[in-house]
Amino acid sequence: MIKPDIDQFTLVLQSTDEFNFDEWRNWVANNMINTFLIKSKMLTLFDNFSEADVKLPEGYTIGYSFINAPFYFCIAYHEAFTKMGVIVKFSAYAWHEYRKRYEAEFNEPIHLHTLLKMIDSDEYSFRLSRIDICCDFINENINIAKLKRSIEEGRTEIRYGKY
Repeated sequence: MIKPDIDQFTLVLQSTDEFNFDEWRNWVANNMINTFLIKSKMLTLFDNFSEADVKLPEGYTIGYSFINAPFYFCIAYHEAFTKMGVIVKFSAYAWHEYRKRYEAEFNEPIHLHTLLKMIDSDEYSFRLSRIDICCDFINENINIAKLKRSIEEGRTEIRYGKY
């Protein structure tokens, strides 16, 4: 069985409202974060959301995470550079836990496209800035050591994109 899935991904939220510099750090960024958390139901599924106890994404100065979580999930913004927006980073494990808890709580599966529909808001626009795809080969009798050697020796080629 070959199982393609989403590994990790990053969203960037941009405010659709006009605001001045002080409004960004005083309430605009935090309102966007709260809206995302409510719409995604993150606060229903996880506890202890507070100032980040994880490394913030590069270039961001203020961030939040679920304290002592066994996965990397972070929402952050830069207090002075509003054009950076609010970043939302899900590690593979965070996405897995979110999906597992969502299905247990609401008795329905969730996928990335479902999440993107759920978080839609007039308050912000959003885009996927990164998405890593994985492909698990389950019981396909692939010898990983042989595959690695074959790639290293040039007998097997990995291609990405147009070729």
